[in-house]
Amino acid sequence: MKKHIYILFMFIFLLLGCNRQPSDSDKQLDEIEKIIEVNPDSASNILKSIPSPEELDNRTYARWCMLSGKVTDKIFNDLLPTYQFERAYGWYSSHGTPDEQAQILIYLGRSYFAEGDYDKAMSIYTNALDIAEKHKLNNLTGYTYNHIGDLYREKFMFTEAIKKYETAAECFKKENNTDSYACALKNIGREYACIDSLSRALEILTIADSVAANTKDIEVTASINNALGNIYVMREEYNKAEKYFLKALSTGKEKMPDYVALIDLYTTTDSIDKAKELLSKMPQDDPQYTCSINYLYYQIHNAERNYKEALAYLEEYVDMVDSIVYADNQSKILNIESKYNHLKISKEVDRLKIKQQSYIIFSVICISCLLLITIVYLLYRKQVKEKIQRQRDELNRIKTDFLYVSLELEERKKLLDTFKEKDDNYNKIEEEISLLTSNYKELQHKSLENSPVFKELVRLAKQNKPRNDKPLITDKQWKLIADEITYIYPNLSKYIYSLCPNLPEQDFLYCCLCMCGFDTNTEAKLLNIASDSVRKKRLRLREKLNIALLNDNATLYEYLIENMH
Repeated sequence: MKKHIYILFMFIFLLLGCNRQPSDSDKQLDEIEKIIEVNPDSASNILKSIPSPEELDNRTYARWCMLSGKVTDKIFNDLLPTYQFERAYGWYSSHGTPDEQAQILIYLGRSYFAEGDYDKAMSIYTNALDIAEKHKLNNLTGYTYNHIGDLYREKFMFTEAIKKYETAAECFKKENNTDSYACALKNIGREYACIDSLSRALEILTIADSVAANTKDIEVTASINNALGNIYVMREEYNKAEKYFLKALSTGKEKMPDYVALIDLYTTTDSIDKAKELLSKMPQDDPQYTCSINYLYYQIHNAERNYKEALAYLEEYVDMVDSIVYADNQSKILNIESKYNHLKISKEVDRLKIKQQSYIIFSVICISCLLLITIVYLLYRKQVKEKIQRQRDELNRIKTDFLYVSLELEERKKLLDTFKEKDDNYNKIEEEISLLTSNYKELQHKSLENSPVFKELVRLAKQNKPRNDKPLITDKQWKLIADEITYIYPNLSKYIYSLCPNLPEQDFLYCCLCMCGFDTNTEAKLLNIASDSVRKKRLRLREKLNIALLNDNATLYEYLIENMH
């Protein structure tokens, strides 16, 4: 039994093990974690090389989504669709650390924000804040407030955005996160500029500039210098604005905003030669700069009152913008279709997984039921064998007692014959013989009741077979009955044939059946005849044996038991 249970658990373990993903996926993700900080582009390529991420197990898939979000933070590509981060959060919510739960919620909120579902994004950010603040994760708390500020900014709620950016800045300051602290201050200054509080904006951005002096991230420094330049332009302090734009241009990797801001500054201040010189330094053959360069040429020619050239560049610029807008719209449409198809495929994969799991569960249940039935059957067989063995032991005991009593009875009879006179010993032995004879007959009866043949006849008599036209006792069973009866009652055959030497075999077999002690109704069922026919059959047999019963209520069985020696 233990063996079958062990086999069942092993089978279930193997079935569950079949769903595990190969370890090479984990190795690829380990490699991404190692290089993501120093080479995010290579990390992105490795992520894209993982085939069918939806087929990964939940743990590996959640990790894949988390790393995709981290790569996005480095190279600023598009975030994954919301349903993918939803699945990842489903795993992290049960198995992840608070840090991982807050991170994946931030990515999920950003994904909803990118899709324009601001209410859902706010709900997700609120959940992320609950986890981050509860576990005092200041950096994650700061990032969450920063993203909430972006959400308010998108809704033109600049005052609310400032409050969130200020809270984010405080969190970053607590954690000595210089880069994020400087960026949060830059965001605050930008929002103050949006509500025309230029003095306050300049004050905040000056603090951000001093903080950024301690950072190694040149992009942070460049973005703050660009912001300061824009503030000074708005204050019409063009010399200071030029100074900060030039600093931003010399440090940042993304130079186009600085080129545009400087040339716009030069055209505003009638420094056309400086504008032309700066424009000539721009990479003219770079496709990503072509549209902006056309617009800048338009500005310069327009400032020079060369309206024909300006119009040509403006028309070319407008055409390119229209093409870019069209291409962007087509890209968005394709992206939406791609996400829809991706979601459709993902749902189909989930449906197939559920179907596969249902098959596995059904198979396990069937096999479990089969093993259970097998175990129950084996236990039943064991009980049956034990019962049969007990019956055999009992039968052997009865036969042993039967043999012992018969031998002792014979000895007593021989001893009785040695006495010539009836004295006290004679009477005592005669009493012992009477007692042994009674015990002998009792053991004969028990032996008969415990015999397989007798039990089979009892079972046949209890059956209900409507429209049966044949006796229930077969020829083979008649022989078994005769063998069993003559074994238990060894003197029966001699006694019967002494009464009627020419008795037919069928009548002798019926005598053997009579020795079972069945009533007329039972015999009638076994022989498939009427009860009256049984009485007549017994009467004819008594006549053949010349047996006259003194008592009308006595039976042939009782007569044979009493008179057979």
